[in-house]
Amino acid sequence: VAFANNPVTGLFIVAGMFASNALVGWACLLAGILGVIFSKVLKQPEILINDGVSIFNGILVACIGVAVFPSISGHDLGSIFWLYIALAVCITAYIDKGLNALMASSTLPAFSLPFNLTAAILLLTMRSHAGLEGRQMPITSTFSANLTLELNITEALESNLTAALKAPDVEWSKVFEGTLLAAGQIYGVGTIDASILIYLGFFFYSPLLTVFFYFGSLIGTLIGVVACIPPYTEVYMGLWGYNSLLTAGGIAFFMVPTPSVTLASVVGAALAAGVQAATMHLFSPATVPVFSYPFNVATLLIVAISKTPNPPFHWIEERTYPEKHIILHYRKQKARKCIPIRCDMQLPFHASVRDSMKLTRIWGVRGVELFSESTI
Repeated sequence: VAFANNPVTGLFIVAGMFASNALVGWACLLAGILGVIFSKVLKQPEILINDGVSIFNGILVACIGVAVFPSISGHDLGSIFWLYIALAVCITAYIDKGLNALMASSTLPAFSLPFNLTAAILLLTMRSHAGLEGRQMPITSTFSANLTLELNITEALESNLTAALKAPDVEWSKVFEGTLLAAGQIYGVGTIDASILIYLGFFFYSPLLTVFFYFGSLIGTLIGVVACIPPYTEVYMGLWGYNSLLTAGGIAFFMVPTPSVTLASVVGAALAAGVQAATMHLFSPATVPVFSYPFNVATLLIVAISKTPNPPFHWIEERTYPEKHIILHYRKQKARKCIPIRCDMQLPFHASVRDSMKLTRIWGVRGVELFSESTI
């Protein structure tokens, strides 16, 4: 989900999961195995399986399910719960292939939409099985701090902003901590050790992409400070940063990170935070987190611009890492500007038209222009 296609990066991320919550780590491994099996069953291309593209949505379902759902689904982490998770991972493989097939005509990826759909279905099904309706919570559950805070953001947004002005000042050191914790919140492990390991994994893959990730997180977190009222706990925990983090990184990954794309990533990160603020009150009555819907909405809208006629952004067909994308892009631009003949070669001034046409066949169209200019 973080576009970092590198096995070492994957090891850092899994290590972060185990460092924060071992159950999330085991859920990741279970989902990875099931994802590979069902990708084979569905005849996904080998390159998508090897790169983890056809598997990561199932992994997200398992990780977020284990990290967040027990406190609101009415289920303990027992055998029934793990059965739900395994079934959801299998279903995600089908949803993933179906959504990507529907979007194939646009050549845009489905990103983490399969995860969002499956996770919402899983959570609501489990709550229905437990006899829970609306915002009703399990009486015996120990509420997850992350989810309780996320569901309460709606009340924060609906409150009078005047109260925020009378409240204690923002603790900027915790705001900075929130920009780091956003990386861990992608996988449901919002602790500082897990987040640092995940950032290290990102950096190992691409320092430039990591910079986009962090500034995206910073933008989302700062917008969270404006949108929320004290005590800003959800901001400090990184819940406002992860969607903007993914959006800024996704824009820089799928398109050549030129200055115009850099500006687009800033706009996209702000849009993701805005979508999060706007949709919180739509999701919270059903006790469903926003997951990564804001990231999907913002990134798809920005990236789709690269598919328009005469696009201002350059879509990348064969993706590796942003640094290489930039190098290849400017090499192509330089090649287009070069004259297809050697600079020290000149067309003879008194060459006949017939001879010049022979040279044109060798030197290209530009040779005709040079010849025309030299004979006038």
